[in-house]
Amino acid sequence: MLEPKVWREAATQVFFALGLGFGGVIAFSSYNKRDNNCHFDAVLVSFINFFTSVLATLVVFAVLGFKANIINEKCVIQNSEKILKLLKTGNLSQDMIPHHINFSSITAEDYNLVYDIIQKVKEEEFDSLGLKSCQIEDELNKAVQGTGLAFIAFTEAMTHFPASPFWSVMFFLMLVNLGLGSMFGTIEGIITPIVDTFKVRKEILTVICCSVAFFIGLIFVQRSGNYFVTMFDDYSATLPLLIVVILENIAITRIYGIDKFMEDLKDMLGFSPSQYYYYMWKYVSPLVLLLLLVASIVQMGLSPPGYNAWIEDTHLK
Repeated sequence: MLEPKVWREAATQVFFALGLGFGGVIAFSSYNKRDNNCHFDAVLVSFINFFTSVLATLVVFAVLGFKANIINEKCVIQNSEKILKLLKTGNLSQDMIPHHINFSSITAEDYNLVYDIIQKVKEEEFDSLGLKSCQIEDELNKAVQGTGLAFIAFTEAMTHFPASPFWSVMFFLMLVNLGLGSMFGTIEGIITPIVDTFKVRKEILTVICCSVAFFIGLIFVQRSGNYFVTMFDDYSATLPLLIVVILENIAITRIYGIDKFMEDLKDMLGFSPSQYYYYMWKYVSPLVLLLLLVASIVQMGLSPPGYNAWIEDTHLK
């Protein structure tokens, strides 16, 4: 909780979820009527996003917990078979095993009890036995994120679901729709200001933007594509978003003027917005964002960027 990276990624998640810093929200709002109740829209979208995030969190951790439980059960079965083999070969004594233990239907708790006993009795030669500690906490603590969460952890967990093909199809349809929905807002944030400023044909500009995005996206489907995804995610979608949002805040509160902006809102809404927004926009938000930006830059300077590489000779030994 004290690491700046955690808060930076949390802020990035909020930016992605609400579309802040991309220009999509501003582009869509430009189509509203002048007297549209943007205050109600903003509060409603924020609450919907909050409850959706809570629901998504419950689903994600439920699936990861299910996957960890399945893997832990496999670990218990495999290592119980190893113990039975060691008992048959005489490497382990039957007297070490508690009488209530039944290896044909052993639980994780009973296995860990046997594991601890063997570890204490065979302390010197324990490593040579090849037994593993099957703790479900170890599986839960394995950090899975990004593409690994969507395409590895979730897909592996869904193979154990009842009617797994149905859930797999639904999951990937959800990913496709999620990606398309995100791109609608992103492309609109690029197209709308250009069309309004230079009066070009929207259809032609849309084709050009989508074609450019398509060809740029081809680098992500190479064999080294995952490295590019990580690089873009860490350096082109996190810090830049933070900087864009800070500049937007400065443009409204310092350059345009927060008082003038509040008057515009009063004229559009028909009532004065709460002073809570005034102080948050003018003082709290820019201060928090600047602190987060500085802390992130300092942390990046102290820990230079790197990446994990697959070295075939090392991993296959």
